[in-house]
Amino acid sequence: ACDAANGAARGGTAYVNLEPVHGDCAGETRAVEALVASGVKRVVVGVAHPLPGLRGKAIAALRDHGIDVDVLESCESAGDAVSAARARAAEECRRVNEALLYRVATGLPFSVYKYAMTLDGKIATSTGHSSWVTGAEARERVFRERKRSDAVVVGGQTVRQDDPRLTSREEDGFQPARIVLSRSLNLPDEAQLWNVTVAPTIVLTVKGKRPDFQSRLRAKGVEVVEFDDLTPLAAAQYMHARGYLRCFWECGGGLAAPALSSGVFHNIMAFVAPKLVGGGKDAPTPLGDLGIQAMHDALPLSGVGLEVCGRDILMRGYVPNSSNTGRLGKMASAGYSLRGLEFHVGESSDDDERADDGTLISVEHAAASLAIDDEVCHMDELPPLSFFKAWDENGALSNFAPFPVTIDGAVWMTVEHYYQAQKFAGVDSKIARDAIEDIKRAISPEAAAKIGRSVQANHPDCVRNDWDNAKLDVMRRALVEKLTTFEGPRSLLLKSVCDDGRQRVIENSPMDAIWGAGRDGTGRNLLGALLQEIREQELRRR
Repeated sequence: ACDAANGAARGGTAYVNLEPVHGDCAGETRAVEALVASGVKRVVVGVAHPLPGLRGKAIAALRDHGIDVDVLESCESAGDAVSAARARAAEECRRVNEALLYRVATGLPFSVYKYAMTLDGKIATSTGHSSWVTGAEARERVFRERKRSDAVVVGGQTVRQDDPRLTSREEDGFQPARIVLSRSLNLPDEAQLWNVTVAPTIVLTVKGKRPDFQSRLRAKGVEVVEFDDLTPLAAAQYMHARGYLRCFWECGGGLAAPALSSGVFHNIMAFVAPKLVGGGKDAPTPLGDLGIQAMHDALPLSGVGLEVCGRDILMRGYVPNSSNTGRLGKMASAGYSLRGLEFHVGESSDDDERADDGTLISVEHAAASLAIDDEVCHMDELPPLSFFKAWDENGALSNFAPFPVTIDGAVWMTVEHYYQAQKFAGVDSKIARDAIEDIKRAISPEAAAKIGRSVQANHPDCVRNDWDNAKLDVMRRALVEKLTTFEGPRSLLLKSVCDDGRQRVIENSPMDAIWGAGRDGTGRNLLGALLQEIREQELRRR
């Protein structure tokens, strides 16, 4: 944006909805450098970065360069001095960043529970038929929500009853992972979800269930993950470990009730259709038993909004903070509220009092409190330098981080782009040559990885013969180029060396036990080992 302004921003004001990533923990300084170089005199920040290691770093750096920084979130208590437009802007910035705020404040991905029901509260008829409860406009809205999400989550009953695809219905572009929770693994041999050419599918189950069926799923490319005890909370914690920001749950009431009770859901997306089906107890409802006996104990949603979708009505709202996990749940349970009131769910029948409209402000405050805790850390030994997602702390070390590498005269958007393309380098095949070009043009490292893995799986003859022996050298070359070119990730890596020793570098990927540490931390961690090797070479060179 600063480059596009081409000097016109000098003396002006820049507006960002989230504080830019900056500092040693990020291994990133380019956003602040660009703002400084643009000549702006003032930067308005909608929300300070919620990650503890990043919060306030860019704000302080900009102020050190003499730029006036105004953080909208700090104006919530300013009363009449703050204009209504300014307050609305702050609220919108929080909403845009709600997934990251909730992830930090609760320790789980921001999870939306979506359902569609008739006017008499049924999500299907007494026979289980549910296509379709709502009209085309509502279903189009669901497709858009799926595309915004890292994963769409259902239970085994939904797979057996509906045989869903769970895609965004777009041929190109991002598709969320499809996740199925099934303790019994009582799933059909044939299902649309087992076609992983359109989107990845992950089945979560209990350890040891139907090993033959697990093998058949894996043969189709479906990822199967076993748990000692599979619960909605354990599944959400695993999705958090995979780096998911937003999950979209489209399960039935039997799975939704324990998920809600255990603090997995943060937002409810309910479509109501002007239809009546009756059906009595045999027709399912959106939620199973929550154990609520009195109406004044019902969970009131906050920040409720209504929207017309064709003939249907969409109602959205946030689950009470006291029903959440992590720091947010602890603060709410301790009586913290935006208004300074001490209340407990159930003490009042006044829903307006209990449903605090400042939900996202409370979430932001909970995330901010973690940054304060992070300032003091007592360790008997050096903690590892862990990284995984490019947007997270230490994310500059990720192969998906946006640091272009130039190798043999060609520019690759990320290390991942280069690595995936080299699988097919030198192979005399149109498929291999096309794969390299498609990977080079891929709009994101995720897209590049998807292309590379797909071609490798479907056309193994197009993979270079020496790939197993060459891939470490390919990765090493790309990492050296990245770390030589960019000061941010290089400084981050070198700061893992101090007077007390050297931090172990770990790619904390729960699904990669080769390049990363794997789910149980016992993986080979080849990427971390390569970074340590390059670190030692750089130290010797100095």
